[in-house]
Amino acid sequence: MSSIVIRLAIALTALSACGSDSGNVNTVCNGNLCVCDGTGGCSNECAAAGGPCHAQCAAGQSCDTTCIGEAECHVECMQSTSCNVDCANSAECHVTCPTTGCKVDNCVGAQCIVACGVNGTGTHSGTTVTCP
Repeated sequence: MSSIVIRLAIALTALSACGSDSGNVNTVCNGNLCVCDGTGGCSNECAAAGGPCHAQCAAGQSCDTTCIGEAECHVECMQSTSCNVDCANSAECHVTCPTTGCKVDNCVGAQCIVACGVNGTGTHSGTTVTCP
């Protein structure tokens, strides 16, 4: 997960575009690498052929992220009030969730890794993972 933080820091310093595909003014993106600034809920839709989908959501805000199946999907929302992620059957989907209030859909394979809070793991039911 530290690689996502490094990539997002680089994205912020090399910022070439503002706003996500969904038009949030409180989200700063460089391609599919997005960071929410904490002034409101965060909603990201990663673009096809845009590379890896990475989102870092703000503490105390909601987080909704839709990834694309052809690229890795990494979402950090551990301090968000709620988190909903669609992994889109990505071969690699890593999500750090709050202890409760998190749902991850279309999460498949060995690289479907969902952490709930600091020490918990998600409950799997088919391709859906939830944090109680």
